[in-house]
Amino acid sequence: MHIQALQLQTKHLVEQKAFYHTVLGLPLLAETATSFSVQAGTTRLSFQATEQEVHYHIAFTIPSNKFAMAKAWISQRMALLLTKKAEDEILFPNLNARSFYFGDAADNILEYMVHTGLDNQTAGDFGPEDVLRVSEIGLPVEDVPALAEQLEKQLGIVSYPTANEVSAGFGYLGDIFGQLVVVKAGRPWLPGETMPAIVSPVHVVIEGQHEQQLQLSPYPYTITAQA
Repeated sequence: MHIQALQLQTKHLVEQKAFYHTVLGLPLLAETATSFSVQAGTTRLSFQATEQEVHYHIAFTIPSNKFAMAKAWISQRMALLLTKKAEDEILFPNLNARSFYFGDAADNILEYMVHTGLDNQTAGDFGPEDVLRVSEIGLPVEDVPALAEQLEKQLGIVSYPTANEVSAGFGYLGDIFGQLVVVKAGRPWLPGETMPAIVSPVHVVIEGQHEQQLQLSPYPYTITAQA
């Protein structure tokens, strides 16, 4: 599942533009008085101004050979978010993946992740061009199994092949290229498990076999599939 575009909201538009464009170094594609877009690898990431409280979890895939370099690069610019055991990275054996976490200018939880199953190594030092794509977006809901069933029936998005089965509190849906992290609203996000997941508007554009759009009512979540 390739996430081609991701549209989110923010109460801190100016600070967020500076963070993603200046701090993370992602190319600025467009901006207006109420929005901006940056290029995160193959994903167009956009933020729209809002006055409501929002909060997101977003993961980005980076080259599998640059985990340590990326962690050092980010650490020079901000503090990493730690686990409850004060560790600055998490290994996910069932996903063959490893991640570290940090916050953006609005305290959204960002994650740089490597998948050892991907042949995506690049040469040289780590830089903004090594952000390959947005690979995860969190979707808090009240009924995780019901939303997972809807996504499978209507869009063919199924549980990640090596992840645990969908439970009442958590579902990891998609494939090695992109995932929807469906969680019970209020469930604390990794890594520190202090920030509860809250429902916030999300529009995801994914690559699909057929053109279609799914509104995940009653939530402000829209998934558009583009052939």
